[in-house]
Amino acid sequence: MSDPATIDPANRPNQAPLAAMREALDRHRAGALPADGLVRAWREQAAALTLPPVFGQAMEELLRRLEMSAVFAQDSCSFSSTAVTDQLERWLAKAATA
Repeated sequence: MSDPATIDPANRPNQAPLAAMREALDRHRAGALPADGLVRAWREQAAALTLPPVFGQAMEELLRRLEMSAVFAQDSCSFSSTAVTDQLERWLAKAATA
């Protein structure tokens, strides 16, 4: 699958922060980065993105859910961290083509 950021030159400014966000998500899924580290990395990179405001709003909601799922036991949380990381994956895909 080709990287949409390399196809559309308008997305090039977002390429580096999205790649860093992808790397943080991959590290989190591999167990090498705790949830708070993932949240911190995404928030740091988000400042460099040029995306419509709705992307920032959606990202913050997902990161908030991830923070909550990390604080509370999976049994007491209405969503799992795996479900949230799956949604972050979809967010990345959409952001790469925005």
